[in-house]
Amino acid sequence: MRLAALTFILLNLLFSACAENNRPAITIAINPWPGYEFLYLAEQKGFFEQVGLNVELKQQSSLADAQRAYINGQVDGLASTLIEVVQAEQFGGAPLLVALVPDYSDGGDVIIANTSIDSVEALKGKTVGCEISSLGIYISQRALHKHSLNLGDVNLVNTEQAEGEQALLSGTIDAFVSYPPVSISLVKHTQFHEIFTSAEIPNEIIDTVALSKTVIADNPDLIPKLHQAWQMSLDYYRSFPKEAAQIMAEREGIRPEEFIEALSGLHILDINDQQEIFSKPKILQDKARSVCDTLVHVDALSLDCSTLPNMVYQGPIQ
Repeated sequence: MRLAALTFILLNLLFSACAENNRPAITIAINPWPGYEFLYLAEQKGFFEQVGLNVELKQQSSLADAQRAYINGQVDGLASTLIEVVQAEQFGGAPLLVALVPDYSDGGDVIIANTSIDSVEALKGKTVGCEISSLGIYISQRALHKHSLNLGDVNLVNTEQAEGEQALLSGTIDAFVSYPPVSISLVKHTQFHEIFTSAEIPNEIIDTVALSKTVIADNPDLIPKLHQAWQMSLDYYRSFPKEAAQIMAEREGIRPEEFIEALSGLHILDINDQQEIFSKPKILQDKARSVCDTLVHVDALSLDCSTLPNMVYQGPIQ
């Protein structure tokens, strides 16, 4: 009898372990951006596995592509700015929640123009390329507004990150809204320079990892484990900066020193920052509503922002 009971227990443990190992991967769309590379570092160093997560990062070429992948149901979540998150459900994506805030952009997002254009004010009447369906339209509006212009003062052309360099070189556009690693390549051309950075709008461009509400509900321990893996990645970078920078820079297609320089335009958020953010979710929700108001103002979204659903995870992260 005891042997039979022991056999039953062992079989149950074996089946439970197999079920855990066979759990479908949680897929997250990710595009090149220095702040997201710590997710890639976590994947490369096995930190997701160490905390018991089966996470797969699905590479996209731009924020707009990451958003499209989520809306089309190809992934369970996305790394993006708060702008794409606010738009996603309204564009047909499944309801989602911000689960992690990797960084704030503090100069990383830029407008690059021909050197004949020496300021944002000089963009009046010019052609500006940007990702109209995502971050690009927001940056354009905020930059122009800061300098007493509006979107009607320029000719906006939808231009993906991969297309920006050629469009500038050919003269198809006069300026381009960009971010690393593409912006790093652009400013290597002596005829181009930065005329605006997100440092002029501090704490407005918030990078997030957002996951579908269904995935979060089906995996109750997902968020704390995700934060644990994130912090492990940050700790690894602090302990082994050269190796970590090499790994992350290689995926971005830039040199390690360029990657480190790009990080200076971001404020990377550690576990203490995360705890502060998610202990007061209303602050981030209010920022989402502010983003919504701007997107509605520039006709990039049709919504009564006062009815914007909760978009911030509320629960333990440790």
